[in-house]
Amino acid sequence: MTLKEPDKVYVKCTLRGEPARIFMELKERGVVRSVREAVVQGLLAVYERTMERDLRRAQVRASQRIEEEAR
Repeated sequence: MTLKEPDKVYVKCTLRGEPARIFMELKERGVVRSVREAVVQGLLAVYERTMERDLRRAQVRASQRIEEEAR
């Protein structure tokens, strides 16, 4: 059995413009403490919204299928 390396992504970038201003405001307000934390929270928020949207779409399709079968 081989040990799998933990999921890991190295990201190195510079924030400029609006993303930089948003980060500084969130940091000043104590919402985030570091760029890493802001990126992680941002990814989690985008992922959650995407999953919710996908679920709503699946519910609409299922509802439409049920309506069509009932006709």
